[in-house]
Amino acid sequence: MSFMFEVYYLAPEDPGREARILSVVSAHDGVLDYRELPETSTGSICLTYDFAALEQAEAAAQSVQNCGEYVEGPYDYGD
Repeated sequence: MSFMFEVYYLAPEDPGREARILSVVSAHDGVLDYRELPETSTGSICLTYDFAALEQAEAAAQSVQNCGEYVEGPYDYGD
């Protein structure tokens, strides 16, 4: 079983921001699983991160939130 959470931020794309988030997520053994771009230039970018354990996902989500990012989850991602 795996667990995931999503981080949303408003466009435009920000590679530096995404690298900072990934650095926090990686410290908790998470990986970027999916990156969804908005349909419009004013939409939100969605980054989905995957974890092997719920505890890792919870700790990473809290750390990312502490950096000021909007996080939804974590959720059971299924097998």
